Amino acid sequence: MTINTAIITANAMTSLDHPVDCLVDTMIEAQRLLSQINWNTITSNRARGTYRSPDGTPASVTVVDTQPSPDLLAEIQTWMARS
Repeated sequence: MTINTAIITANAMTSLDHPVDCLVDTMIEAQRLLSQINWNTITSNRARGTYRSPDGTPASVTVVDTQPSPDLLAEIQTWMARS
């Protein structure tokens, strides 16, 4: 079974263009893109953490399963509120 996922930061939402086996695969991809991430919360549908933005300030990141779920809706609402 595979899932479709996205990486959400304060600046962007990036959907992976290929399905992955599990959320950890996308967490690893987020680390590759953003550098070191301190993961604070990990559930079956999402993972939240912080990383250092290019200007050195802490920034949040969320990796989420894009299948419709309450977690996805909450993350989209949070992301839209920041925009």
